[in-house]
Amino acid sequence: MCYDKFGGVVLANTNQTHTGAQQPAPRRKKRKKRNPVLHVLAVIGKVLGTLLLIGVTTGAIMACFAVTYINQVIVPKADLNLYDFSVDMSLSSTMYYTDKSTGSPVELRSIYGTENRVWVKYEDLPQNLVNATIAIEDHRFRSHHGVDWIRTAKGILSMFTGGDIQGGSTITQQLIKNLTDDDEVTVQRKILEIFRALEFEKKYDKNTILEWYLNYIYLGEHCNGVYTASYAYFGKDVSQLSLAECASLISITNNPSVYNPYATRPDKPTWGRDNNTFRAKLTIGRMLEEEMISQEEYDQAKAELDAGLNYVRGQDEEREETVYTWYEDQVISDVIRDLMEQKDYSEKMATDLIYYGGLKIETCIDPEIQAIVDEVYQNFDNLPYISGSGQQLQSAIVIVDPSGNIVALSGGMGEKESSRVWSRATDTKRAPGSSFKPLSVYARAIDIGLISPGSVYDDSPYQAPSYPSNSYLRYYGRMTVRDALTISSNTVAIKVLAELTPDESFNYLTTQLGFTEGESLIREQVHSNGKISTDIALAPLSMGGLTKGVSVREMATAYSTFPRGGTYLDSRTYTRVLDNKGNVILDNTDRMPTTAMKDTTAWYMNSMLKDVVSTKRVNGSIATGYQAVLDNMTVAGKTGSTDQNKDRWFVGYTPYYTAAVWTGYDQQERVKTESGSNPAAVMWKKVMSQVHEGLENKDFPKPDGLVAVKTCAESGMLLSDACYMDPRGVQVDTEYYFPGDAPTQYCTMHNQTPFPEGGLVKVCLDDPFLDAKGNPTGMYHLAGEFCPEDRCSTVSVLDFERQRVSDSYSIGDDIFTKEYLVNAGEGAYCTVHTEPIPYDPGTFNPDDTSTWPTEQQWPGFDPEDMVTWPNFVPPTAYDPNTFDQFEPSTWPTQEQWPGFDISNPLTWPSTTQTPPTDTPAPEPSEPGGVEPTPPAVPTDEPDTPPDEPFVPAA
Repeated sequence: MCYDKFGGVVLANTNQTHTGAQQPAPRRKKRKKRNPVLHVLAVIGKVLGTLLLIGVTTGAIMACFAVTYINQVIVPKADLNLYDFSVDMSLSSTMYYTDKSTGSPVELRSIYGTENRVWVKYEDLPQNLVNATIAIEDHRFRSHHGVDWIRTAKGILSMFTGGDIQGGSTITQQLIKNLTDDDEVTVQRKILEIFRALEFEKKYDKNTILEWYLNYIYLGEHCNGVYTASYAYFGKDVSQLSLAECASLISITNNPSVYNPYATRPDKPTWGRDNNTFRAKLTIGRMLEEEMISQEEYDQAKAELDAGLNYVRGQDEEREETVYTWYEDQVISDVIRDLMEQKDYSEKMATDLIYYGGLKIETCIDPEIQAIVDEVYQNFDNLPYISGSGQQLQSAIVIVDPSGNIVALSGGMGEKESSRVWSRATDTKRAPGSSFKPLSVYARAIDIGLISPGSVYDDSPYQAPSYPSNSYLRYYGRMTVRDALTISSNTVAIKVLAELTPDESFNYLTTQLGFTEGESLIREQVHSNGKISTDIALAPLSMGGLTKGVSVREMATAYSTFPRGGTYLDSRTYTRVLDNKGNVILDNTDRMPTTAMKDTTAWYMNSMLKDVVSTKRVNGSIATGYQAVLDNMTVAGKTGSTDQNKDRWFVGYTPYYTAAVWTGYDQQERVKTESGSNPAAVMWKKVMSQVHEGLENKDFPKPDGLVAVKTCAESGMLLSDACYMDPRGVQVDTEYYFPGDAPTQYCTMHNQTPFPEGGLVKVCLDDPFLDAKGNPTGMYHLAGEFCPEDRCSTVSVLDFERQRVSDSYSIGDDIFTKEYLVNAGEGAYCTVHTEPIPYDPGTFNPDDTSTWPTEQQWPGFDPEDMVTWPNFVPPTAYDPNTFDQFEPSTWPTQEQWPGFDISNPLTWPSTTQTPPTDTPAPEPSEPGGVEPTPPAVPTDEPDTPPDEPFVPAA
């Protein structure tokens, strides 16, 4: 019997052990030790396999997305047809205007290219020019199918290594880019370009592609195509060009601003010719490498280039060209833009169509008004200002009629010297300053019922320490919206906008008034230094300090909404464009007007902006647009200026025309003028005074229901009795309202609650508050206990709590507020009457109340009691012995002898009498009584003759 290690019995020929009730566990096999290297490799294999699987799956998904994207986005745009871009290159186009008296079209101008452009067929192109083009632009052109995959791969590698998304463009791809103007540097554009090129070469052969390419490329000097360029540079037909001239001509297309032989630099007049010669030599070198020319031809061409080619113009000569007017330039630009937007033409194709397509363009110009504009704007004496750096002050104007037609414009001062040049009327964008307030703040705030012209705001800083400031360099205090707009208060504008919100203003401007988001107004712009700018903020919108700015045309267009009664119309320079067969290809006559604001809002704005163009004064400041007032014509408008007066604006309108004027320097500098006048308003008046000669004066349209309401100028509410007690006199405004807009509550700014709980105060007229110059302010110190009643008055001051952001500024009407008097403490009380004034009894006259003393001056004074009078002297006893009837000085007074009457001897005093009293005389006694003895009565003559002659009494 055997035992295992657990004490169990091992049975023979079995795999079991016996331990009584339990069987032993089976023996385990010993594991083999794993190879660590193989284990690591296995793990790596699993990871790589997983990654590969993920990569394949992701690649498959991305491929699906790519196929979908290409099929849905790229392929539909890949097919191009040359016939869609073909035009008859031999027809000039014509502009017309409408004769106002007959309504008939009159020719304004024929439009044609600067050279007689003729399409050159492939067979008429010199072979050297074709070969030079292939050699320098795309040497594998004949062998690829629209895409040079080697160059494309290099371009893609450059992109993935941090380079630009560029390179690889073939002649076919460049032609497509010229035709479509699709030159965005993006991956999508490169992919689209590749697919287009592949499709393009399936439809057109190489010679056709070369023919179109050489007739479409831009070669500087306003030359599109080799025909015009050949005449511009060499004065000969393209078929007559030498090899060197062919190399020179095709070299320009790489970068016309650099390789144009006529290009110069101040430090190097031959700069362009030197650059052109360098690239022309490179071109003939490539032609030699490609075995397109022999060594002998190369040497001859190089020698010709070294000697200098014979160009038509000398280094100092200028190219003669037809100069279109500012208006004609703008018509061309507008038609090109609309052809691109509405017909999906490239800019080059649209330009060619105008110059050579035989179009008929019906313009909106008014030649008479344009002549006035030209006369004013071509004369520098009308704007005689030169900056410190020597710049001429510039200006631009756009005039729009009620139908939205631009009837005249000018893009700058002085004689126009070139065509299709930068226009300050449409291309320049500058911050509009305060001329933006009616559009960005007040119109929208009125339209949604937030304010009315009679609403009152506090002309005081909005933020600490004293921001914003005003052009009139002070803060006036409470004023109406009408007055705030009249003198261009920045503080009121920013407070109204804060209630309106910048978002509301921004959306209104970009959706209702024609300002383009991203071009004129920006939501957000990140600068190269990382700084972020936005126009959705209080300062840009309330004071016109926009990041990019707006154009003169945009301002004229937006403002024309006001005289049109709130209807917005895009401005236009033309009405229709017809092709050479008479078909209308562009139609500007069916524009849909939109309601930008209610007609009542437009009336309110017109009414307020008329005040701006007047001689009205608000707290001493004159209306900002006073220089644009026209004789016998209704005018409304708004001035504008930017920081340091670098830009000056005036946008004004009449019932007939709206005109926007900008003045400033091309390189911004401070605009300094005589007496600080606004040159934009001056230029506006010079033009518009002539435009309106002979026109009947009329007002803007007025909706029904307007009523006049008298309101308190300090609250904008209905007048209360206390409003008439303002120390400055009654502060009353007569404002006009449409139904539902007028105030319904009475003024709470003035009240009749006695000071200090309320604003009813007693003041002393002998102690006025003085300003810094020592002049009376109109407010007086509070009356003290010693102030004479006749020198006191009761007034009602403004009872409100002014919101102050700091103590670094003063406000003009502070002194008329209860808050000011409370804060002044004892200093608010009269400093003149500090004790009773001594009284001169000699001035007393019982019949003149002004001479009576006060209680403090003469205690106990009673005008009914003579004894209390200041000059009362108790009567002295009278000696009857002194009486002499002939000597008045001896006569008694009434106090001494009551009832004395010199004409009645019975009242004369005598030694036998006592002074009478007020006691009534006794009645005569009854019969039998003793009668009183009458006094002796003198007679006219004595009883006995006197010793001297008798003298009768006087």
